[in-house]
Amino acid sequence: MDRINVDGLRTFLAVAHHGHLGHAAEALGAEQSTVSRKIARLEEEVGVALFERVRRSIRLTPAGNRFVPRAERLLHDLREAIADAEGAVSAESGEVRLGFLHTVGARWLPERLARFLDRHPAVRFTLREGTSAEVVSGVLNGDFDLGILGPPPVGQRDLEIVALFRERVAVVVPAGHHLVGRSSCTLRDLAGEALILPRSRSGLRKVVDEAFLREGLTETVAYEGDDFTIVQGLVEAGLGTTLLPMPLPVPSTRVAVIPLRQPPIARTMALCWDRRRVLPPPAALFAEHLTPSAVEPFDPPLSA
Repeated sequence: MDRINVDGLRTFLAVAHHGHLGHAAEALGAEQSTVSRKIARLEEEVGVALFERVRRSIRLTPAGNRFVPRAERLLHDLREAIADAEGAVSAESGEVRLGFLHTVGARWLPERLARFLDRHPAVRFTLREGTSAEVVSGVLNGDFDLGILGPPPVGQRDLEIVALFRERVAVVVPAGHHLVGRSSCTLRDLAGEALILPRSRSGLRKVVDEAFLREGLTETVAYEGDDFTIVQGLVEAGLGTTLLPMPLPVPSTRVAVIPLRQPPIARTMALCWDRRRVLPPPAALFAEHLTPSAVEPFDPPLSA
Protein backbone atom coordinates (compact mmCIF):
# COMPACT_ATOMS: atom_id res chain seq x y z
CA MET A 1 0.00 0.00 0.00
CA ASP A 2 2.90 2.37 0.70
CA ARG A 3 3.89 2.20 -2.98
CA ILE A 4 0.64 3.68 -4.35
CA ASN A 5 1.68 6.75 -6.34
CA VAL A 6 0.08 9.79 -7.93
CA ASP A 7 0.47 8.40 -11.44
CA GLY A 8 -1.46 5.28 -10.48
CA LEU A 9 -4.30 7.32 -9.01
CA ARG A 10 -4.48 9.55 -12.09
CA THR A 11 -4.56 6.50 -14.34
CA PHE A 12 -7.29 4.90 -12.24
CA LEU A 13 -9.48 8.03 -12.40
CA ALA A 14 -8.97 8.36 -16.17
CA VAL A 15 -10.11 4.78 -16.75
CA ALA A 16 -13.03 5.24 -14.32
CA HIS A 17 -14.10 8.37 -16.21
CA HIS A 18 -13.81 6.93 -19.74
CA GLY A 19 -14.92 3.36 -19.02
CA HIS A 20 -12.53 2.20 -21.72
CA LEU A 21 -8.81 1.45 -21.55
CA GLY A 22 -8.11 2.72 -25.06
CA HIS A 23 -9.91 6.01 -24.53
CA ALA A 24 -8.22 6.52 -21.18
CA ALA A 25 -4.82 5.77 -22.72
CA GLU A 26 -5.48 8.32 -25.46
CA ALA A 27 -6.46 10.96 -22.90
CA LEU A 28 -3.33 10.23 -20.86
CA GLY A 29 -1.05 10.13 -23.89
CA ALA A 30 0.08 6.62 -23.00
CA GLU A 31 0.02 3.14 -24.50
CA GLN A 32 -3.00 0.99 -23.63
CA SER A 33 -0.72 -1.76 -22.35
CA THR A 34 0.95 0.74 -20.00
CA VAL A 35 -2.42 1.85 -18.63
CA SER A 36 -3.45 -1.77 -18.14
CA ARG A 37 -0.25 -2.54 -16.22
CA LYS A 38 -0.70 0.49 -13.97
CA ILE A 39 -4.27 -0.53 -13.15
CA ALA A 40 -3.15 -4.08 -12.37
CA ARG A 41 -0.38 -2.73 -10.12
CA LEU A 42 -2.81 -0.44 -8.29
CA GLU A 43 -5.29 -3.30 -7.76
CA GLU A 44 -2.45 -5.38 -6.33
CA GLU A 45 -1.51 -2.58 -3.95
CA VAL A 46 -5.10 -1.94 -2.87
CA GLY A 47 -5.79 -5.65 -2.54
CA VAL A 48 -9.13 -5.71 -4.35
CA ALA A 49 -10.35 -5.63 -7.94
CA LEU A 50 -11.28 -2.07 -8.92
CA PHE A 51 -12.53 -2.90 -12.43
CA GLU A 52 -14.25 -5.73 -14.21
CA ARG A 53 -13.90 -6.37 -17.91
CA VAL A 54 -17.11 -6.58 -19.92
CA ARG A 55 -16.56 -7.43 -23.58
CA ARG A 56 -14.51 -4.51 -24.98
CA SER A 57 -15.31 -2.11 -22.14
CA ILE A 58 -14.26 -1.90 -18.53
CA ARG A 59 -16.40 -0.84 -15.59
CA LEU A 60 -15.93 -0.16 -11.91
CA THR A 61 -16.57 -2.82 -9.30
CA PRO A 62 -18.42 -1.78 -6.13
CA ALA A 63 -15.00 -1.38 -4.48
CA GLY A 64 -13.85 0.74 -7.41
CA ASN A 65 -16.90 2.99 -7.11
CA ARG A 66 -16.11 3.58 -3.46
CA PHE A 67 -12.46 4.26 -4.25
CA VAL A 68 -13.17 7.03 -6.82
CA PRO A 69 -14.06 9.88 -4.40
CA ARG A 70 -11.15 8.93 -2.11
CA ALA A 71 -8.71 8.98 -5.03
CA GLU A 72 -10.05 12.36 -6.17
CA ARG A 73 -9.66 13.70 -2.64
CA LEU A 74 -6.09 12.42 -2.36
CA LEU A 75 -5.08 14.14 -5.59
CA HIS A 76 -6.88 17.33 -4.60
CA ASP A 77 -5.15 17.44 -1.20
CA LEU A 78 -1.79 16.89 -2.87
CA ARG A 79 -2.42 19.73 -5.33
CA GLU A 80 -3.50 21.93 -2.44
CA ALA A 81 -0.35 21.08 -0.48
CA ILE A 82 1.83 21.90 -3.48
CA ALA A 83 -0.05 25.16 -4.07
CA ASP A 84 0.40 26.10 -0.41
CA ALA A 85 4.12 25.36 -0.64
CA GLU A 86 4.45 27.43 -3.82
CA GLY A 87 2.39 30.28 -2.42
CA ALA A 88 4.41 30.32 0.79
CA VAL A 89 7.27 31.82 -1.17
CA SER A 90 5.26 34.89 -2.20
CA ALA A 91 1.65 36.07 -2.09
CA GLU A 92 2.31 37.85 -5.38
CA SER A 93 1.95 34.66 -7.42
CA GLY A 94 -0.10 31.50 -7.34
CA GLU A 95 -3.78 30.79 -7.88
CA VAL A 96 -7.00 31.93 -6.21
CA ARG A 97 -9.99 29.62 -6.71
CA LEU A 98 -13.15 31.66 -6.31
CA GLY A 99 -16.81 30.59 -6.32
CA PHE A 100 -19.48 33.28 -6.62
CA LEU A 101 -23.10 34.09 -7.40
CA HIS A 102 -24.05 35.28 -10.87
CA THR A 103 -25.06 38.77 -9.77
CA VAL A 104 -21.66 39.67 -8.32
CA GLY A 105 -20.09 38.44 -11.54
CA ALA A 106 -22.00 41.02 -13.58
CA ARG A 107 -20.23 44.11 -12.26
CA TRP A 108 -19.03 44.12 -8.67
CA LEU A 109 -16.52 41.29 -8.93
CA PRO A 110 -14.95 42.20 -12.31
CA GLU A 111 -14.26 45.74 -11.10
CA ARG A 112 -12.46 44.48 -8.00
CA LEU A 113 -10.59 41.80 -9.89
CA ALA A 114 -9.30 44.45 -12.28
CA ARG A 115 -8.10 46.64 -9.41
CA PHE A 116 -6.41 43.71 -7.68
CA LEU A 117 -4.69 42.40 -10.81
CA ASP A 118 -3.43 45.88 -11.62
CA ARG A 119 -1.45 45.70 -8.38
CA HIS A 120 -0.70 41.96 -8.41
CA PRO A 121 -0.50 40.90 -12.08
CA ALA A 122 1.15 37.53 -11.42
CA VAL A 123 -1.80 36.13 -9.42
CA ARG A 124 -4.05 33.75 -11.37
CA PHE A 125 -7.78 33.30 -10.77
CA THR A 126 -10.00 30.30 -11.39
CA LEU A 127 -13.59 31.57 -11.36
CA ARG A 128 -16.72 29.46 -11.09
CA GLU A 129 -20.30 30.67 -10.89
CA GLY A 130 -22.85 28.74 -8.83
CA THR A 131 -25.80 28.87 -6.46
CA SER A 132 -25.33 29.74 -2.80
CA ALA A 133 -25.44 26.05 -1.89
CA GLU A 134 -22.83 25.23 -4.55
CA VAL A 135 -20.54 28.01 -3.33
CA VAL A 136 -20.79 26.80 0.29
CA SER A 137 -20.14 23.16 -0.61
CA GLY A 138 -17.27 24.19 -2.89
CA VAL A 139 -15.58 26.10 -0.09
CA LEU A 140 -16.09 23.35 2.48
CA ASN A 141 -14.97 20.63 0.06
CA GLY A 142 -11.80 22.53 -0.76
CA ASP A 143 -12.74 23.26 -4.39
CA PHE A 144 -12.76 27.02 -3.72
CA ASP A 145 -10.39 29.06 -1.57
CA LEU A 146 -12.97 31.84 -1.28
CA GLY A 147 -16.70 32.16 -1.89
CA ILE A 148 -18.94 35.17 -2.46
CA LEU A 149 -22.62 34.56 -1.84
CA GLY A 150 -25.73 35.98 -0.28
CA PRO A 151 -27.39 36.06 2.08
CA PRO A 152 -24.65 34.87 4.47
CA PRO A 153 -25.16 31.17 5.29
CA VAL A 154 -26.25 30.26 8.80
CA GLY A 155 -25.31 27.23 10.85
CA GLN A 156 -21.96 26.77 9.06
CA ARG A 157 -19.50 26.74 11.94
CA ASP A 158 -16.56 25.89 9.71
CA LEU A 159 -17.00 29.03 7.61
CA GLU A 160 -15.44 32.39 8.30
CA ILE A 161 -17.92 34.98 6.96
CA VAL A 162 -17.39 38.70 6.27
CA ALA A 163 -20.28 40.88 5.04
CA LEU A 164 -19.35 42.85 1.91
CA PHE A 165 -22.33 44.88 0.69
CA ARG A 166 -26.11 44.93 0.37
CA GLU A 167 -27.60 44.17 -3.03
CA ARG A 168 -31.03 45.74 -3.55
CA VAL A 169 -33.88 43.90 -5.25
CA ALA A 170 -36.41 45.46 -7.63
CA VAL A 171 -39.56 44.32 -9.40
CA VAL A 172 -39.11 43.41 -13.08
CA VAL A 173 -42.20 43.30 -15.32
CA PRO A 174 -42.84 42.89 -19.09
CA ALA A 175 -42.77 46.14 -21.06
CA GLY A 176 -46.58 46.20 -21.46
CA HIS A 177 -47.39 45.42 -17.81
CA HIS A 178 -49.98 47.55 -16.00
CA LEU A 179 -47.39 48.58 -13.38
CA VAL A 180 -45.14 50.19 -16.00
CA GLY A 181 -44.89 53.93 -15.37
CA ARG A 182 -45.19 53.61 -11.59
CA SER A 183 -42.38 55.30 -9.67
CA SER A 184 -42.43 52.43 -7.17
CA CYS A 185 -44.60 49.54 -6.02
CA THR A 186 -45.17 47.24 -3.06
CA LEU A 187 -45.32 43.50 -2.62
CA ARG A 188 -49.06 43.85 -2.22
CA ASP A 189 -49.18 45.16 -5.80
CA LEU A 190 -47.83 41.74 -6.83
CA ALA A 191 -50.61 39.77 -5.10
CA GLY A 192 -52.10 37.42 -7.66
CA GLU A 193 -49.33 38.11 -10.20
CA ALA A 194 -47.73 35.10 -11.86
CA LEU A 195 -44.25 35.16 -10.36
CA ILE A 196 -41.04 33.73 -11.80
CA LEU A 197 -38.67 33.01 -8.90
CA PRO A 198 -35.44 31.12 -8.21
CA ARG A 199 -35.95 27.41 -7.63
CA SER A 200 -33.37 27.18 -4.88
CA ARG A 201 -34.81 27.81 -1.42
CA SER A 202 -31.55 29.43 -0.35
CA GLY A 203 -30.08 32.72 -1.50
CA LEU A 204 -32.46 35.20 -3.11
CA ARG A 205 -35.49 32.90 -2.92
CA LYS A 206 -35.18 32.72 0.84
CA VAL A 207 -35.07 36.53 1.10
CA VAL A 208 -38.14 36.90 -1.16
CA ASP A 209 -40.14 34.16 0.61
CA GLU A 210 -39.46 35.76 4.00
CA ALA A 211 -40.55 39.19 2.71
CA PHE A 212 -43.89 37.82 1.44
CA LEU A 213 -44.40 35.97 4.72
CA ARG A 214 -43.79 39.12 6.78
CA GLU A 215 -46.36 40.99 4.68
CA GLY A 216 -48.91 38.20 5.15
CA LEU A 217 -49.01 37.55 1.41
CA THR A 218 -49.01 34.33 -0.59
CA GLU A 219 -46.84 34.01 -3.69
CA THR A 220 -48.32 32.73 -6.93
CA VAL A 221 -45.34 31.00 -8.53
CA ALA A 222 -45.75 30.27 -12.24
CA TYR A 223 -42.17 29.26 -13.09
CA GLU A 224 -38.97 28.56 -11.19
CA GLY A 225 -35.38 28.74 -12.38
CA ASP A 226 -31.99 29.53 -10.88
CA ASP A 227 -30.46 31.13 -13.99
CA PHE A 228 -31.34 34.84 -13.73
CA THR A 229 -30.78 35.36 -17.45
CA ILE A 230 -33.46 32.75 -18.20
CA VAL A 231 -35.75 34.26 -15.56
CA GLN A 232 -35.42 37.64 -17.26
CA GLY A 233 -36.12 36.02 -20.63
CA LEU A 234 -39.36 34.53 -19.32
CA VAL A 235 -40.43 37.98 -18.10
CA GLU A 236 -39.56 39.48 -21.50
CA ALA A 237 -41.83 36.86 -23.10
CA GLY A 238 -44.71 38.05 -20.91
CA LEU A 239 -44.90 34.86 -18.85
CA GLY A 240 -44.78 36.57 -15.48
CA THR A 241 -43.16 39.05 -13.13
CA THR A 242 -40.07 38.64 -11.00
CA LEU A 243 -37.90 40.22 -8.34
CA LEU A 244 -34.21 40.45 -9.19
CA PRO A 245 -31.09 42.00 -7.72
CA MET A 246 -29.85 44.96 -9.68
CA PRO A 247 -28.41 45.44 -12.23
CA LEU A 248 -30.35 43.25 -14.66
CA PRO A 249 -28.47 40.23 -16.00
CA VAL A 250 -28.79 41.68 -19.52
CA PRO A 251 -29.82 45.28 -20.42
CA SER A 252 -33.24 45.11 -22.09
CA THR A 253 -35.99 47.36 -23.45
CA ARG A 254 -38.49 44.51 -23.21
CA VAL A 255 -38.82 44.76 -19.44
CA ALA A 256 -39.40 47.59 -16.98
CA VAL A 257 -37.68 47.83 -13.60
CA ILE A 258 -39.77 49.28 -10.76
CA PRO A 259 -38.26 50.13 -7.35
CA LEU A 260 -39.81 48.15 -4.50
CA ARG A 261 -41.06 50.55 -1.84
CA GLN A 262 -42.75 48.31 0.73
CA PRO A 263 -41.04 46.38 2.03
CA PRO A 264 -37.64 47.28 0.61
CA ILE A 265 -35.76 44.04 -0.08
CA ALA A 266 -32.02 43.67 -0.14
CA ARG A 267 -29.71 40.76 0.43
CA THR A 268 -26.35 40.98 2.14
CA MET A 269 -23.50 39.57 0.08
CA ALA A 270 -20.63 38.03 1.99
CA LEU A 271 -17.14 36.65 1.54
CA CYS A 272 -16.48 33.26 3.11
CA TRP A 273 -13.70 30.73 3.50
CA ASP A 274 -13.04 27.52 5.43
CA ARG A 275 -11.57 28.44 8.80
CA ARG A 276 -10.22 24.88 9.19
CA ARG A 277 -7.67 25.56 6.45
CA VAL A 278 -4.97 28.17 6.11
CA LEU A 279 -5.76 30.36 3.12
CA PRO A 280 -3.11 30.26 0.40
CA PRO A 281 -1.24 33.59 0.50
CA PRO A 282 -2.70 34.90 -2.79
CA ALA A 283 -6.25 34.12 -1.57
CA ALA A 284 -5.55 35.80 1.77
CA LEU A 285 -4.24 38.84 -0.12
CA PHE A 286 -7.38 39.01 -2.27
CA ALA A 287 -9.59 38.65 0.83
CA GLU A 288 -7.79 41.63 2.36
CA HIS A 289 -8.35 43.53 -0.88
CA LEU A 290 -12.11 42.89 -0.72
CA THR A 291 -12.56 43.62 2.98
CA PRO A 292 -12.35 47.45 2.76
CA SER A 293 -15.18 47.33 0.22
CA ALA A 294 -17.45 45.96 2.93
CA VAL A 295 -18.34 49.56 3.78
CA GLU A 296 -18.92 50.52 0.15
CA PRO A 297 -22.56 50.65 -1.03
CA PHE A 298 -23.42 48.74 -4.16
CA ASP A 299 -26.43 50.58 -5.45
CA PRO A 300 -26.28 51.00 -9.24
CA PRO A 301 -29.05 52.77 -11.16
CA LEU A 302 -32.08 50.55 -11.55
CA SER A 303 -31.87 50.93 -15.29
CA ALA A 304 -28.31 49.57 -15.37
